[in-house]
Amino acid sequence: MNFLAHLHLADRCCSHMAGNLLADFVRGDPYHQYPLAVADGIKLHRFVDSYIDAMPEVLQCRQLFTSDTRRVSGIALDIAWDHFLAKHWPLYHPLALPDFVSQARQQVEQYQDNLPDSYRLTMSRMWQQQWLLQYREQDTITTALERMALRRPKLHQLANCPVLIDRHYSSLEQQFHAIYPQVIRATHTYRSQQ
Repeated sequence: MNFLAHLHLADRCCSHMAGNLLADFVRGDPYHQYPLAVADGIKLHRFVDSYIDAMPEVLQCRQLFTSDTRRVSGIALDIAWDHFLAKHWPLYHPLALPDFVSQARQQVEQYQDNLPDSYRLTMSRMWQQQWLLQYREQDTITTALERMALRRPKLHQLANCPVLIDRHYSSLEQQFHAIYPQVIRATHTYRSQQ
């Protein structure tokens, strides 16, 4: 799952939104670096990532990629899942997507302590360029993956993933509707046990 899904899941189970976004930018034990609520959000994000990566349905989706792109297929799928969530947003949240994004931004930007520069830069771009709203359009998958491939040479194969996502678009869309409700339930269970 990518930024939109992590914000949505945080909202669904009342977790710290900035913490859930910080997770990809923070290493080590977050409880030594951040207040409890923020650290709990980081841990929730990490739980979601590990849960979805191990799902049989997701492992099956990764087989749709070619041998040279399979290593980065998890990242490509994360972008695709955010696209499907944005596209079908009314099925998963009562607020309109622009209203949700506006509220999420307000909550995220309230937390300003101990933020890595890479996080600040990414969040600035995300809000200014309205990535979360653009996810509704299928072309955004291509744009996002090509950008990532350019910025991180080790992930250059991401540029070859959009054509594969396009080829299996209907199948991936169906799988999303099977996968995401399971992720929501697992997230609620995880939070209730904290």
